[in-house]
Formats: sequence, C-alpha cells, structure tokens
Amino acid sequence: MDRDRDIPVKFPRHPADTTGMIPTVGIPEALLGGGNGGQRVLVVDDEELLRAIVRERLEMAGYHVEEAASGEEALDKLGNGRYSVLLTDLSMSGMDGIRLLGEWSRRSPETAGIVMSANAELGTAVSALKMGACDYITKPFNFEVLLITIQNALRKKEIERQLLDYRINLERKVKEQTDLINSMYVRSIDALIKALEAKDFYTRGHSQRVTIYSVAIAREMGLPEEGIEMLRRAAVLHDLGKIGVREVVLNKPGRLTEEEFGEIVRHPETAMRILEPIPFFQPLLPAILHHHERFDGRGYPARLAGDRIPLPSRIMAVADTFDAMTSTRAYRKALPVYEANAEIRRCAGTQFDPEIVPLFLACQSRMVVPGDVCMPEGFDEEMLRQLRSHAV
Repeated sequence: MDRDRDIPVKFPRHPADTTGMIPTVGIPEALLGGGNGGQRVLVVDDEELLRAIVRERLEMAGYHVEEAASGEEALDKLGNGRYSVLLTDLSMSGMDGIRLLGEWSRRSPETAGIVMSANAELGTAVSALKMGACDYITKPFNFEVLLITIQNALRKKEIERQLLDYRINLERKVKEQTDLINSMYVRSIDALIKALEAKDFYTRGHSQRVTIYSVAIAREMGLPEEGIEMLRRAAVLHDLGKIGVREVVLNKPGRLTEEEFGEIVRHPETAMRILEPIPFFQPLLPAILHHHERFDGRGYPARLAGDRIPLPSRIMAVADTFDAMTSTRAYRKALPVYEANAEIRRCAGTQFDPEIVPLFLACQSRMVVPGDVCMPEGFDEEMLRQLRSHAV
C-alpha cells in the first residue's frame, strides 16, 4: 500500500470524543448491526493498522471480519470457506489487488470484490472492474461511505444471483415445454406410423426392425452416441411418407404401373413435407429424404452418388433392403437370410456403400431383437432364434 500516509482512512472525529484514541464515527443506525447476518468479510492489506481499523468498524456494523496481509494469504484463507466480501488494497508487495481479484473471481465468483486505493485514476478502476470488482473506493475514505459501498456490492451480487437463478429456471421451463411439445409431435407421428402399418399388413414392425439393424451397423462402425441417436430417430420415421400412398398400391400383388410406382417413389418427399414444419425433426430430414439413393447414383429422389449420400441414408439403405427381402410381401415370399445376405453382398458398390456391407454382415451375429418387436411372416426361423436369444 502507499506509505506516505500514517493512517490512510479518514474517520471523522465524533464531537464528544476527546480521548485522542481512534474515534467513534457517527454512523446511521441503518448501517449498524442487525441487517448483515454475520456475513464474512476478508480485509486484505499489507498495513496492519489499516486492517485493524477497518475490522473494528465493520464488526461494529455486524460483519464477521477476517484479515490477510497479502494476496497469497488471502487465497489460502479461501480454503477455509466462502466470503461475502473481499475488501482488498490495490498496491501490495507480491500479488497485487488486481491479480488477487482475478484469481479470487475465478475460484469464488459469488464474492463481492471491492478495491481500496489512493490512486484515483480511471484506468486503475477499469482494470479492477474487469477483474470482477463490484466497486472501487479511494483512500482516504469515510467509514459511512465504505459501509454503503459494501452494501451496494452485496446487493449487486444478490441481483446477479437472482438473475442467474431466473435464467436457469427459465431455461428449465423452456426445455420442459419444448420436451412436452416434442413428445406430442412424436406421439402424433407414431400414430401415423401405426396407421401406415394398418394400411399395409406386410410392413408391420418394418420400421422397428430397420431401426434395430441400422443401429447395429452404426455401433459396428463406432459412430458416436449422438450420431446413433439421430440415426435411430430417422430410421423409425423413414417410411412415414407411405401414408400418402394408396392402400391398393401398397398391397398390390402384381407388377406396379408407372403411375403406381411414381406414388412409391414420392414417399421420401411426402415424409419431408409432413416433418419439415416441426423443428424437432428437421435434423433428420436429409437422412429420411435420401434413404432410397443408390451408391452408383441411380436411386431416388435426387440421384445422389457415393459420399454425397448422407451416411445415415447409406446405412438405412442396407437395413431397409435386408428387411424387405427377408419379409413376405404381397408380391413375393420372404427370402432366406443367406440369400438376402448374398444379394446384399452382390450389390455392394452399386446399390450399397461397399464399406457398410461387410460391417452389416459382420454384426448380424450380435444383433438383438426384443421379443416385443414383430418379426415378418416367413422370416428365417434359425436366424430368428439367434436374434431372440441375444435379447434374453
């Protein structure tokens, strides 16, 4: 601290005081005792007399006061519990007040920091405020002013705490409402999927199985959990657009006409139109839209090829085709799993991503299909026993 003053705090002498001792200050009752609830104040200054004077006056006002002769000692005391106020000198040997404030604010941001200094320069005050100080008081100061400064700093910290609590609670409430709205959307879409499966008996459980196969491939690839969750959501919804396809087309046992096939081809875009207005589903749209693209660029709707096809779409293409081949449909019987696998392998590099195919074949022995998932009519009995056994 500055050494050119004997006592760098100006306490006005009470008119009745003739003792020559440190004077008692005429302080308004509102600033004395009662309202401070024993709040802890740490006074940091390398001048012992100053610390003693400030401590005495603050204790008269009802604060619980401790002292530290340096910034380093102050930080050590922080380990003994939290303080409501840090009242620190600016100029001290070793760690000065600015550095102390910066470190203290990092460790105990809820503490109200106040800087004392004989230097009234604006730059110094700005530096202190940047380091987290609530206020800046110049020496010599009147004790009544110091008490008001402390109360204002405490009030500022309390307002900051209330604002933080409000923001956290507001964010929580917004999240709760958002989750509620999203859950309503999901239930509505789930109802549409069930309506679709009611239209097309042969696709009952199809979306669940495609989801299981897709997630198994993703885990085999080592994708992060966030990516796997996005894939899972997209797979559940991938055929939602078929709600717009006529039932007679979905269940037609013979060859489709060009017009009928056009209805089928449009189902990814129909799903887009259903889901696009709902923000919760927007991240899933590219995967859903392109799950019928082919690796060689001959798929639909955009004729994308290779890595231009979103990775979730390339994964779903394999899972979707496998489930379609191993399910009995209106126009054909289910293929045995070994024949479906042979077809998947044959189409690697043309219809399917050649890097995904071997991963799908490799993970089949570890796939798990829970007992409540409907398996298609005609599904390979041996393969079914294997999938169900893993779920036990």
